[in-house]
Amino acid sequence: MNRSELSELSDKSFDVIVVGAGINGAGAAQQLVSDGYRVLIIDKGDFAGGATSKSSRILHCGLRHLAPGKSIWDFVFHPSKFYLACHNARKSMIARSDISSSMKELVRPFRFCFPIFKDDPYRSWQVDFAFKLLNLLGPHDNSLEYQRFSGENLQKIPFKNWFRDSKQLQSVSVFKDYQFISAARLVVDTIRDAAEMGATVRNYTLMQQSKQLAEGWQLTLRDVLTSEEVMVKTKLILNVTGPWGNRFNQTLKSVIPDKVIGLKGAHIVVKLPEEFSEWGIMIINRVNEPMYFLPWHGMHYIGLNRTPYDGNLDEVKATEDEAEWLLGEVNYVFPQLSLQRKDILYSYAGIHPVTFDASDPQGNREVVVHDLASEGLHNVLMLTGGPIMTYRLIAKQLLKEVSKRCVPTLAKQHPSSGSSEVTKLLRNSRSASVEMNISDEILKKIIVEEQPVSLADILLRRTGIGWDIDQGKSAVPGVATVMAELCGWDEQRKEKEMQLFHQHIKEIYQVQKYWGDSVCD
Repeated sequence: MNRSELSELSDKSFDVIVVGAGINGAGAAQQLVSDGYRVLIIDKGDFAGGATSKSSRILHCGLRHLAPGKSIWDFVFHPSKFYLACHNARKSMIARSDISSSMKELVRPFRFCFPIFKDDPYRSWQVDFAFKLLNLLGPHDNSLEYQRFSGENLQKIPFKNWFRDSKQLQSVSVFKDYQFISAARLVVDTIRDAAEMGATVRNYTLMQQSKQLAEGWQLTLRDVLTSEEVMVKTKLILNVTGPWGNRFNQTLKSVIPDKVIGLKGAHIVVKLPEEFSEWGIMIINRVNEPMYFLPWHGMHYIGLNRTPYDGNLDEVKATEDEAEWLLGEVNYVFPQLSLQRKDILYSYAGIHPVTFDASDPQGNREVVVHDLASEGLHNVLMLTGGPIMTYRLIAKQLLKEVSKRCVPTLAKQHPSSGSSEVTKLLRNSRSASVEMNISDEILKKIIVEEQPVSLADILLRRTGIGWDIDQGKSAVPGVATVMAELCGWDEQRKEKEMQLFHQHIKEIYQVQKYWGDSVCD
């Protein structure tokens, strides 16, 4: 997956150009090239640089799909909603089993607990039924290990006494779920496999101009780093740019109705008492939506909110109001914590792209493949929706739609469902830890083989070190030294790259309008 010169693509033709190298773009490229398509995948930034790397990192069982909304009667009076909920929950359970077995180095199991209060919208029997249903819907090779603790058994939950009003606490349901150790490495490994099968792969490459041809498209590509431009041709364009989807469509045609809406999700990262160590907690917050407390490097990251976002997609960060709201929800459930803004170690925010729905300002969660021929854009497909865990199922859905419009020109191959050699080296054990084992030898393989162009690419998206308690700052000098050696940086360039990384970290991790230099430096 070496990063070739852009000039090598000049006047080349492809069957499909995949625009957007998040998890769904990566999955689509892998599936398409394995089926014999000549594929180019590009991204204007780094691989997994957008929504994928800013997610809650849960390989979830799909419990949220079985939440009926305002009332259980929603499912009784609308059986089609119940059928759809079961269908989506089954897909989540299949993905949970598939990825946790085939990519063990990239996920880890953890105990997830769901407290049930008397004043919550759900009763204990409903939660029991939901888990029985999940077990029936999913494969039987990976148990949820569901238990519900009540009465005297509640004392087995180590942080039981931290919950609000013990008289209101009916029970606590506990089950096994999985957490992505690095969602970004999932993308990189998938793209690596696509490249090994013959896909052309390029990050920091922007589609600058387009021209519709009698059969397909002519596109001008620009290298974001050098400003070099080339022209290529393709039979079909696949828009999997997530929250950037509407903007990309407008580069093909100036006026086109919105297909996607971005929901902003903010997280705060805090250190909780020892009783919470390695436990995940899911609560229903006071706006009746799920909220997660997830263990991470001895800390917990807590989120998220879901608010429509129409700001700059390239500068998304948690605001002071969002941090305050999250703190308020934490302190409502665990009043003895009394968390304050000074307890926030760092924060981050991302955009969840969901399908536009004129009747709902928060869109809907359905995965939709849009054929933009109805908008005058022939042989352009666009994906909206699509969570991380079901990316393989979505890739097959995209292949099915592409195959209706475009014939492959190469031989079929077998895609890999496993982790790459680099990931296995980074994760040389299958423990429940989230730590990465990094060395100069591994760094050199990453630099040579995985197209990083900055320290942030390596620390945030190739190794995940940048999500540690110090945001990777202690690793910066060592990584910069190895990168300077292989990339030919002089001392001045090396110092500049380190400064750029520290500035980048400050920008993405601080709470807007609150954190001062003393917190981030």
